[in-house]
Amino acid sequence: MLKEIHRDISIRPATAVVEQDPARKDPAAGGGEGAVVVWEAADPKGRLAWQEAWKESGEGEVFSHPAFVSAVAAPGERPHCAYLRTTDGESILYAFILRPITQDAEGRAVEDDLWDIYTPLVYGGPIGHGVSQKALDTFWVGLHSWARRHGVVSEIIRFTPVDRHRLPYPGTLREQAPHIVVELEELSEDEVIARLRKSTRRAYRKGLESGLSARLETTDRGIEDFLAIHTETMDRVDAHSSFYLEEGFLRTLHRCLPGRLAYVFALQDDRPVSVELILFRDGTSYAYLGGTRTDALKNGSTTVASVAAIQEAHRRGMREHVLTGGVTNTSDDPLLTFKRGFTRDGDRRYFTGEQVFLPEAYEQLCSEAPGSNLPPSDFFPYYRAFARSTE
Repeated sequence: MLKEIHRDISIRPATAVVEQDPARKDPAAGGGEGAVVVWEAADPKGRLAWQEAWKESGEGEVFSHPAFVSAVAAPGERPHCAYLRTTDGESILYAFILRPITQDAEGRAVEDDLWDIYTPLVYGGPIGHGVSQKALDTFWVGLHSWARRHGVVSEIIRFTPVDRHRLPYPGTLREQAPHIVVELEELSEDEVIARLRKSTRRAYRKGLESGLSARLETTDRGIEDFLAIHTETMDRVDAHSSFYLEEGFLRTLHRCLPGRLAYVFALQDDRPVSVELILFRDGTSYAYLGGTRTDALKNGSTTVASVAAIQEAHRRGMREHVLTGGVTNTSDDPLLTFKRGFTRDGDRRYFTGEQVFLPEAYEQLCSEAPGSNLPPSDFFPYYRAFARSTE
């Protein structure tokens, strides 16, 4: 996965902007059917409108709810949502974070008031079921207009590997290492276990035979046990700070998104030793983050917790359970290899999306200083390559 860089900067005043006149007859905008509205979470009216639009059009996607996006935004970053509701009843909702651009590709300070868009971990992008190309054209024309007006140079989106949730994209799609999706539709509970790869099925059964059991917790009573395991794991693997979850964040999710998250624990002598936090979208579940106690790494507890999470997704009628990807964005990543054990043929194509809204500003930000020797890179946006290399 791409690792994003966060910086502190003062937050600008909140805005809620209608970027397109409904009466405008622009062929590229689909004949003027509705207005693209952009809300900012820091504006109470905008946040309320975002919440109501999410209830109607968000399909239960946790990653697009204002509470989630606001909680994961770093200081100085500004959570936003673009929304289109057409006269034909179609809707498109796109939650994102505006991030200040403070330096160029060479590390030189940027004085202009420039921003870019990114979607928070794990997945993002516009949401809309059965929308027409006409509505999509209208949406992107409106968003491009808003971006240019507000000094937004570019965007990077992490798209879901579930094809039916991903709308056509007008920018560049860059294929990354695959993510793993466990297909659950029309499977029996026994078939869920049967589809485990042989080594994983053996580890699962061995763990149960040794006395491991599973426990489900769907309320905030699971936070304490989860954080104890999760924090120990993040410390052990020297994880980036963005992967650490905190109590306040989890309590916010429970309060604002009841029923959309659950903790699945593996227990050894009634002691929680491994955990997986699941997030639920309508029809799809995600293995978000979790961990395993250091002294339980070799007893199969990670496998038991992961299988129990898949079984819970199956019981809830999810069509698929998304295990996400690896750590290194390579096809032979050890974590990715481990995840492949939970299903057959689980590799799914995973894309990031790239767009430039202000080409001249982008080119200037990416230009080399005289006499420099900036190494080539396909990192996008390229002007953040310096910050990434010095992280």
